[in-house]
Amino acid sequence: MPAPLSFRLFHFLPVLLGFSISVSASEGVPLRQAAREETRAVAPLTAEHFKESLVPKGFVLQEDGWHIWCNTPVLDDAGGIHLFVCRWPVKDSFGRGWWTSCEIARYTAEKPEGPYAYQETVIKGDGKAGSWRMQGTHNVTVVRLPDQRYAMLFIANSGGNKGQGGFPANQKIGLMLADRPEGPWKLAGDDGLILDVPADPAVWSHGSVVGVNNPTLLPMPDGRFFLYYKAMQPGKGKVRQMGLAIADKIDGPYHFEKEPLTRNKGTIEDGFAFHLGGKVNLLVTDCHGKGYGGGMIYQSDDGITFGQEPIRAYEAVDHYMERWPDPAKGWSPWVLQRPALLIGRNGIPSHLFTPCGTPPEGRAGTATFLFEIQPVP
Repeated sequence: MPAPLSFRLFHFLPVLLGFSISVSASEGVPLRQAAREETRAVAPLTAEHFKESLVPKGFVLQEDGWHIWCNTPVLDDAGGIHLFVCRWPVKDSFGRGWWTSCEIARYTAEKPEGPYAYQETVIKGDGKAGSWRMQGTHNVTVVRLPDQRYAMLFIANSGGNKGQGGFPANQKIGLMLADRPEGPWKLAGDDGLILDVPADPAVWSHGSVVGVNNPTLLPMPDGRFFLYYKAMQPGKGKVRQMGLAIADKIDGPYHFEKEPLTRNKGTIEDGFAFHLGGKVNLLVTDCHGKGYGGGMIYQSDDGITFGQEPIRAYEAVDHYMERWPDPAKGWSPWVLQRPALLIGRNGIPSHLFTPCGTPPEGRAGTATFLFEIQPVP
């Protein structure tokens, strides 16, 4: 068994700052726990204090022989946790496996910290030549709808060669619906496809060299559905940006906003949209900025026009624990990507789930890292 991982704290800091040390039941990892319980009931969560509200809990979902990615949690009516993840065999490598052999699986737990138990594989590539979802079912995100159904968005691709209309330009977004997290899950329409690269040259993402991917869905108070996505224009010097498509019904048709949401100079991705403080918040990962490996929040009053100065949301994993020696190869080292929030019945986020690009100590595959959200005054 690997030695416990130590959080970056001097021995005297817990006493001076009012912290206590607890141990993750899943990993035996010493965790820093801020003494905030007395303020949690009265302190509202804000985007400005999101980062300070995070209490790291450690790795909570890992599976021998598998890379775990794109985790998205939802509650059932009894309060149980259903964690939908993208996973693929470690033997297929990280860089190729996610777009060839990835499947979407459901795990359950009684509480966010786990332990989690595998229940089923919900969907994988259909393997049919010419099918838009032949392979690489990925980027899963699950949302509870106003009518109490559950919506699952995902991407897939039809294979092929880059530069010849193949991957990654052929990534598209699909939708499945269910009355319960346990399913049965049914593809929307005939084959589940709800968003492709726009045919209109006036739309910024027309001709996207990475297709449309990273979907995140937000039901709006007026009954519309806002589907945020990532794309990248062709041409030298272009970066990945977030865009928006809007529909009156969950299964579309979706109509594209012509301009990207952000004017980022470096790549951002992995958007997760949520309501908080009367605003639409878009939590994204910072791929090339000065805070590489962590996340940022863009805010908007209407969900369409976003401020261009994001709020720092979280850091890379080595900000919360010391690096462990000789880690197995995963994705970009130490990054925390694909963030997703567990939204409580009160509509307020209670936990942040994010897979780590470096496998946990002693493991071959990537895994899910958890933060509890304890609002600070």
